[in-house]
Amino acid sequence: MEISASRHRATDATVGGSQGQPLRPVVRWAGGKSVMVNMLANRLPREWNRYVEPMSGGAALFFHLRPERALLADTNPDLIAFYSVLKNRAGELTKRLNSLTASREQYYAVRASRPRGPIQRAVRFAYLNRLAWNGLYRVNRSGEFNVPIGDRLPSVMWREAELLEASAALAGARLLVSDFRATARRVAAGDFVFFDPPYPRGSRETMGFNRYASDFFTFADHADLAGVVTDLTRRSVQVMITLPDARNFAGIYPASLRRTRVESNALIACNGSDRKRVSELILTNY
Repeated sequence: MEISASRHRATDATVGGSQGQPLRPVVRWAGGKSVMVNMLANRLPREWNRYVEPMSGGAALFFHLRPERALLADTNPDLIAFYSVLKNRAGELTKRLNSLTASREQYYAVRASRPRGPIQRAVRFAYLNRLAWNGLYRVNRSGEFNVPIGDRLPSVMWREAELLEASAALAGARLLVSDFRATARRVAAGDFVFFDPPYPRGSRETMGFNRYASDFFTFADHADLAGVVTDLTRRSVQVMITLPDARNFAGIYPASLRRTRVESNALIACNGSDRKRVSELILTNY
């Protein structure tokens, strides 16, 4: 059967879609899926209309696939604002970023700053993200970013070609500040939705941080997500979810989902050399 041009084929996506080569994320994100992106790409549905990622973070799978049509959402307004500037004003953003160098003094000065313009906010976000400990985005109850600087000061902060390629990849993506419940209501039959939810505190010792925005993502949120997945399945939407391989998750998500156990590296550790292999689950409804 001939596939309509409006549908995306997984065989094309696994080699970078219509653009050629896969991309790495331009944002470091704790719990991101860079280390297992090939495992995810090998378990895609055969085809879909639009790629949707309601908890985008570093959007590792999105940049690997480079789909022509996408909806990227997240509850973190600074993250989405950065992607928006990168999409629409990549030249100006790249020029400003390349004028910066890595230093402890500048990191804490930037962290204490409160820029108002979109370019200035995007530069602050990118700089802090590049140098923060383990790429962690954590804020206090007042919404203030409070992550200390990491132990590395890279001589090359960003590569201009990678930023410009990421900008091109975002050209067909709609960007939205939204939680997963509201984002799911925008999904249509035939879409493919990838959920990469934060792990609740205590679900795994090596995943001790989960405050990616000003609120926690709790077990109750996972229960709500399970209900969303059930609804999307009923609406003929293809879904993939990544979860910790932990017993306290066994009863939350529908038993009808196909479950694949894989191993990956833990992405948060006090010492990079202490990172261990951990078991994760990939759930699909197709």
